Amino acid sequence: MTERIIQNYIWDKKDCFSDLLIDIEFPNLIVKENPWDITPSELIFNKVITQYKDTWSLVKGLHLFGCEVALKKYSESTIRTDFLGIFEGTNHIAIVELKKSAQTERQAFTELLGYASHIQTVFLPMSKSDIAYILISPMEERIVKESVINNIIYERNTIFSLIPSWENDDITTLKLTPWIPSLIEIDNLINAIFSENNFDIWKIVWDGLHGEWSPSEKGDDPNNEMIDRMNTVASYTAQIMETKGINGFVYCSQAYSEHRDLGHLTNAIVIGGLNPYQSTKIRKILTDYPDASIHEASKADINRFKISDIIPEIKNKYFDENDDLSLGDLSLSWSDQIASIAFNVQKDLTTSLSIDKIQHSWGSFNWNTFQLNVLEDIMVHNFKINATGLLRELYIEYSKLDYEYIRKYGTDNHPIYKDGDIPKYMVDILNNQYFFRDFIRRLFNQNHTFDTDIDINT
Repeated sequence: MTERIIQNYIWDKKDCFSDLLIDIEFPNLIVKENPWDITPSELIFNKVITQYKDTWSLVKGLHLFGCEVALKKYSESTIRTDFLGIFEGTNHIAIVELKKSAQTERQAFTELLGYASHIQTVFLPMSKSDIAYILISPMEERIVKESVINNIIYERNTIFSLIPSWENDDITTLKLTPWIPSLIEIDNLINAIFSENNFDIWKIVWDGLHGEWSPSEKGDDPNNEMIDRMNTVASYTAQIMETKGINGFVYCSQAYSEHRDLGHLTNAIVIGGLNPYQSTKIRKILTDYPDASIHEASKADINRFKISDIIPEIKNKYFDENDDLSLGDLSLSWSDQIASIAFNVQKDLTTSLSIDKIQHSWGSFNWNTFQLNVLEDIMVHNFKINATGLLRELYIEYSKLDYEYIRKYGTDNHPIYKDGDIPKYMVDILNNQYFFRDFIRRLFNQNHTFDTDIDINT
């Protein structure tokens, strides 16, 4: 059985594509009576399965309108997508890639992304939600499974995978069965992320320009105009972070006006991002030492790892030891890019008709030490906080579960809201400093287990 035979048969059946599909039962969503018992991986599993079920209903209505469609790149070399289609009743352009064997399915995502780039160029400006990816392949390679899951969770793409099967090399027996991500596969990609040590925190401060950005009189609080201005700075920064795919949070703060004599600049952006290289370090340690905890893995020295430890395939005949980059160096470089976002926002949004340059400074922290710093995080006005990426999604999902629980049982037994201080409407939780910080502690505490006696630094 060749890919061409399968391709031709699917095209012949394009008017009754749904007849090739095997309907299966999706796994049940994970439901726990107490919302604080559900882990981030379980919550994300529920989101993935819910999206996957929605996409499956669309796949059943797939109408194919193109086969072996030549798509030209800028170099004029030609690539071809196996099928183009559209979901019935939607505007989703579906790109369908067929791979018969595990050996060839590794190429699938490279080709799918190439096709999508061309389609988006043709239909400018096209959003992610306007394109759907369908992969028909054996789904045997781990890298392919992880690519599907990553595209759903982090890239927020509409994607679905179908496994082809047939009997006795008879193409007329071809069937396409949905591949469904498992909780274990999702947990393997998620659990290493949520450690406090994975957060890079930068605080960029600048002159308050008394009377304009901050109060003119010592002892006064910022007025509503000043607060709105600072919240606008944070909101704009969060939009940039979302565009760059950074999972984290940002807010603005202002030092108490009575502390001006301490010589501190008044206004600040506090930006935090989950460092992917720190997460990679944890995932590597958990792979090498399955009995280790995330808590102790997060404390291991990142500088002991090289790129070749993470991607051993680079050790081929072209490999040069001098090019074996340190994971620690990459981590520092990533952190600097987080800081540069805040620097650029501060520079751009303080552009003025009357002032050429505004004095600024900065500092970096980890999340724990930052929250204990009296001058940096306590003796200040902290304004609205904006979550981005996966943190934003998890914050919303946990909050929805909390509201559902409290409507049924009240707040007496809830470990976070037992004092009954939860706002009536969830909109008031969304940018609240107090509740969001509780959420972060809750997120990290889900992954803390007792330390073992394993030496992970050797």
